[in-house]
Amino acid sequence: MVHKPVMLNEVIKYLNIQPKAKIIDATLNGGGHTRGILEKYQDVKVLGIEYDPDIFQEFKSESLNPKLESRIIIVNDSYINLRSIVEKYNFRPDGIIFDLGLSSWHYEKSGRGFSFMRDEPLDMRFNPGDKTRTAADVINTVPEEEIEEILRLYGEEGFFKEISKNIVKARKIKPIIKTTELVDVIMNSVPGWYKRKKIHPATKTFQALRIAVNGELENVENGVLMAIDVLKSGGRLIVISFQGLEDKIVREIFKQKAIAGTIKWVIKGTVKPKWSEIKENPRARSAKMKIVEKTA
Repeated sequence: MVHKPVMLNEVIKYLNIQPKAKIIDATLNGGGHTRGILEKYQDVKVLGIEYDPDIFQEFKSESLNPKLESRIIIVNDSYINLRSIVEKYNFRPDGIIFDLGLSSWHYEKSGRGFSFMRDEPLDMRFNPGDKTRTAADVINTVPEEEIEEILRLYGEEGFFKEISKNIVKARKIKPIIKTTELVDVIMNSVPGWYKRKKIHPATKTFQALRIAVNGELENVENGVLMAIDVLKSGGRLIVISFQGLEDKIVREIFKQKAIAGTIKWVIKGTVKPKWSEIKENPRARSAKMKIVEKTA
């Protein structure tokens, strides 16, 4: 699986890993952060959580170094169930890492319509076995006003009214079930100057639908709160986000918990990737890392 872990060196540095530590990788994905930690520390154990069943199976099928395999537990579940996972595996963590970015696998291999550059069914579910409502269900069944709210709140799309209006018009003629059909509607809804911008006109709409389908913002809030709760005192939590809405949620949680004395900032504010990493891995350019330590 081609997926470079973002800011691996910073993750290893700021987790402050001690001998025989237990680390939870709450968003396992291709396992880049997990492998990096296991290879650097010979007596550390990692519990990796991956929600997407296909990514989970792909990781499971890869041949790991036997020395690494004996020190990793992988779980096909969501990090919103972190507390029950910790209890089930008796795995009280000294550190937790969240990498909230969408995987390159989702864009390139999932076939679920995450990319507006591909002709695929409008699905967008991270776990098709768990979530029933697809992106196609959303845009073909919910009222126009609700589509407006989704695009405005989750995509911060300036042309949310125009796009929503044209979605409703188009679906009356024929259900919108493919990514290319939705892109056509968006392109017919925005002015020429918007089409010439660096960012593709469909970017924000696709982001908004994905967030709505998967309940991403609620999951981030619940998952981060639970992570603070299950961490050992003195343990560290790292969250890497890639878009402003998630980053804002994490920042507010950390701010309130710091005021309450539950955590303290390891680095006040945000850590961003070095230019050398961005050149090698353009995906890293929008990454924002926040690090806290549990004090109580």
